[in-house]
Amino acid sequence: MPDEENFGLTKFEYTTLYPACLMLAGVLMISSIDIYLPAGPLLRSHFDTSEWMIQFSMMQTPIVAALVGLLYGHLSDTKGRRPAMISSLGIFSLCSFLCSFSWNIESFLVFRFLQAFGAGGISVVSISVLADMFSGALYARYMATYSMSFPIMFAVAPVVGSHLLEWFGWESTFWFLGGLSASLWLVLFKKMPETHKNSTDTMGWGHILENMKTLTSNRNFMIFAVCHGLPVAISAVYSANSSFIFIDGFNFLPTTYAYMQLIPVFVNLMGSIIYRHRVLQWGIPKCIRYGMYLSIAFLVLTILGMIFGVMQLPWPIVMTMCVLNLSLSSIIASSGTKAVECAPHHRGLAVAYLGLLRNGVVAALVLIVAAFFNGTILPVYIGMAILTTALIILIWPHSRDSS
Repeated sequence: MPDEENFGLTKFEYTTLYPACLMLAGVLMISSIDIYLPAGPLLRSHFDTSEWMIQFSMMQTPIVAALVGLLYGHLSDTKGRRPAMISSLGIFSLCSFLCSFSWNIESFLVFRFLQAFGAGGISVVSISVLADMFSGALYARYMATYSMSFPIMFAVAPVVGSHLLEWFGWESTFWFLGGLSASLWLVLFKKMPETHKNSTDTMGWGHILENMKTLTSNRNFMIFAVCHGLPVAISAVYSANSSFIFIDGFNFLPTTYAYMQLIPVFVNLMGSIIYRHRVLQWGIPKCIRYGMYLSIAFLVLTILGMIFGVMQLPWPIVMTMCVLNLSLSSIIASSGTKAVECAPHHRGLAVAYLGLLRNGVVAALVLIVAAFFNGTILPVYIGMAILTTALIILIWPHSRDSS
C-alpha cells in the first residue's frame, strides 16, 4: 500500500523506481550533447560551418540550461516540483524533434537553444526532488547513484548516436531523444507526486535575488559549488574536442571513436560504484580526500602530456582520462551534497545555482579552449591542467574537515 510519509509511493517506488526516473530525466541534458558528438565533423560539413560553431551548439546547452535553471529552481520552490518538471520535460521533448528539421546552422542553434530551455528545468527539479526525499549521507549515496547515470549516459549516448548516424543519418539522434523524453513525460505526468508541499507563492524577481544574495554570501556554499562544477568542466573540455582529435586527427571511424571512449566512461562508472559503497563508511571528508589524491595524479599526467609527445597518442590520452574519471564521483557528489546542505530552505534555488556555476564554467572554459584548439590534445591538456590545479587548491582544506 502507498505510504503517505513517502509522498503516496510504495517502498519500491520510493526507494528505486521513482529515483530511477528522476535520474534518467536528469541526464537528458548531457545525452542531448553526447549523442551527436560522433556527428560533429559531419555536421560541420553539412551546415558548411566551423568546428567552433559546432562546439558552440553543444556548449550553449549548459549555458542556457544554467540560466533557465534559476527560474525553474525558484518556480519549484514556490509553485511545486511537479508543474516545473512536467513543463520543462515537455519543452525538451518537443524541441528535440524540431532539431531534426534544421536546415542550416542558424536554425540548428535556435532549436538547440529552445531544447536547452527545457533541459534547464529538468536537471534542477530532478535533483531538488531527490533532496526532498533524502538527506545527509543517504542523499549523498543517491547522488552517487545519480553520478553513476552520467558515465552510463556518456558511454551509451555516443555509441547509440554513432550507430543512428551510420544507419539513419544525424537527424535520427534527435528523433531518438524526442521519443525517449516524450515517453518519460507520459510516465511522470501520470505518476509524479508533489514532494515540496510547503511551497509559498512568492514569485517576484526581487525574492529570487534576495535568496541568491543569501546563497552567494555563504562562503562554504560557494566553495563547494565551484568544486562541484570544476570536475565536470575538466571532463567537458576533453569531451567537446575529442571527436575532432580522434576522427580528424587520428582518422578513427565515428563508431571506433565512440567505443574507445567507453574505456574512461567504464572507469567513471567503477568510481561511482566505489563511492556509493564507501560514502556511508568513510564519510564525505574522506571521500573528498580520496578524489583529491586522484586529481593530483591526473594533474601530473596532464603535465607529462604537455611535455612528452608519446603522451599525446590515442592510448596514453585514454589512460590519462581514466584517472580523471575514477575521481569524478567523489568530488562531484560530495561537493554537491555539502553545498545543498548549506541551503536547507532553498534547495531548488541552491540546486539551480549549482547548475549555473557548473554549466557556466563548463561552457565558458570549453569555448575558450576551443578558440585555441589546433586539432591536437595539447591545448586540451593545458586547459585541464589549469582547472585541476584550481580544484585541488579549493578542495584541499575541506578534505581535512572532520565535521
